[in-house]
Amino acid sequence: MTADKSQVMKYCATFALTALLIVAAVAGFNAIVDPFGMYRAFDREGLNAHKPGIYQRVRLLKAYEVRRIRPAAIVLGTSRSHLALRPSHEGWNDAAQSRYNLAFDGATTKEMYHYLLHAQAVQPLKQVVLGLDTYHATFLPAYTRRDFDAGILDKPESGLGAAPRILADLRLLVSIDTLKASLDTLRTQDGAGPEWFAPDGQRLGEVFFRTVGGTFLSEGPRAYFDEIDRLEVGFQLEGRVPAPGRRARPVADAPPQETSFDYVGRIVDFCRDHEIDLRILITPSHVHQMQIAAATGGWEAMERGKRELVKLLAEDAAAHPGAKPFPLFDFSGYSAVTTEPLPAEGTRAEMEYYWDSSHFKENVGDLVLDRIFDVQRPGRAVPADFGVRLTPDTVEPVLAKIRADQAAYRASHASEIARIDSWVSATLAGGTPSTVANVPAASAQRQESPAAAAAASNG
Repeated sequence: MTADKSQVMKYCATFALTALLIVAAVAGFNAIVDPFGMYRAFDREGLNAHKPGIYQRVRLLKAYEVRRIRPAAIVLGTSRSHLALRPSHEGWNDAAQSRYNLAFDGATTKEMYHYLLHAQAVQPLKQVVLGLDTYHATFLPAYTRRDFDAGILDKPESGLGAAPRILADLRLLVSIDTLKASLDTLRTQDGAGPEWFAPDGQRLGEVFFRTVGGTFLSEGPRAYFDEIDRLEVGFQLEGRVPAPGRRARPVADAPPQETSFDYVGRIVDFCRDHEIDLRILITPSHVHQMQIAAATGGWEAMERGKRELVKLLAEDAAAHPGAKPFPLFDFSGYSAVTTEPLPAEGTRAEMEYYWDSSHFKENVGDLVLDRIFDVQRPGRAVPADFGVRLTPDTVEPVLAKIRADQAAYRASHASEIARIDSWVSATLAGGTPSTVANVPAASAQRQESPAAAAAASNG
């Protein structure tokens, strides 16, 4: 019996050692190939410099990029800010030489808050630009996306040292998903296309939209613009019109929890407590997005959100009378930029300011940053009607003007409005306005819609 037991123990020890060596080999292999850009210590052209996996794991990539770059100033926001707000813009604080665009597709306010804490834990911040889309200032329950991983994010003054970071790294390095991504990285070096991400975190629209394929390339920018509009109609109605056979959950049944707006408040409080220069903007989607919101019943919630943002910042300013107030700029109104005419149907002409009705170009991002940083440059004048500062004194006149401009736009663009209204009617009748198969940014657009937020929070 003693000999048999000894043999069993020897077998178990051999098995455990073999398993440990295999796990160590997998971890080492993944660390060297580094498919998600966690370390970039062994990047070599033709071997692993091109990392296709990062485009599917942007939240992961950006968490590690912050550790590596250690920025003193960051951008927070969704793909709109990710595409168009340059960390290299001349208006940033001169003392913040290291800057990073920490926005990513479909970012929720809860995720923005946790990435803010992560950046502050890595390097104390001097400046933050927060780009909010109109649906962020809502009172739906806060949530995070499926690929959000709190374990890879540092926390200021956590007192836990490096242990959580090491464990999170190990968990990623030994995973089968990471191994698959490593093998895919090695296989795709020869056919690597242009990179979409700049070293400072910005997503390059000129590369992304013009090389990914789909409707933007096959049928032209105008067809792509219309496709995104149709998708947005479906997304905004999805959360308000229950699917056949499914009853909407009564709001009273939902347990009390923090809302999307509450996390905006957390960001404001955190920046105030850590003396970070915070600039907040409401992003300038094309007014078709506003028209869709009006047609699908989202206008009132949008106005309420702006009022609540103004109230939040007014209360913060009142509580800190000796400090500089945090400014809020609204770029979502009807302006020379946001009302840009669409190219004629059937043409392949690009718009000057927009990739589609949701995503504005870098030249618009420069105008946004010129406004919020008060930068004036010859040859790049910001239109007078683009970007209005919202305060307790201005918010109601601004909202009234937007309502009037919305009515005027409906009257002067009857054919465009009729098309949007027809898509809304078709969706309400059970139709399917379009598919997502041919849209390069469809997944990002889908993640960012207010309807998707409602669906996620209602489970």
